[in-house]
Amino acid sequence: MNFQQLDLNLLRVLQAVYSTRHVTSAAQQLFMTQSAVSNALRRLRGHLGDPLFIRGRDGMRPTPLVEALAPTV
Repeated sequence: MNFQQLDLNLLRVLQAVYSTRHVTSAAQQLFMTQSAVSNALRRLRGHLGDPLFIRGRDGMRPTPLVEALAPTV
């Protein structure tokens, strides 16, 4: 992964979804639309080559990669 080409705003989205476990709640927290957050996650998935979150009954569950990255983001 080339970190020089990574939009650092994508990491803000990652952290918001990680903390809220919901795309809509993260969007509200970031003052973005739900579709903008979804698009940011899609772009970040492309950069990292990981699904990042798995949809579950209780919200979005982070993958092991996100669990490892979250404390440093």
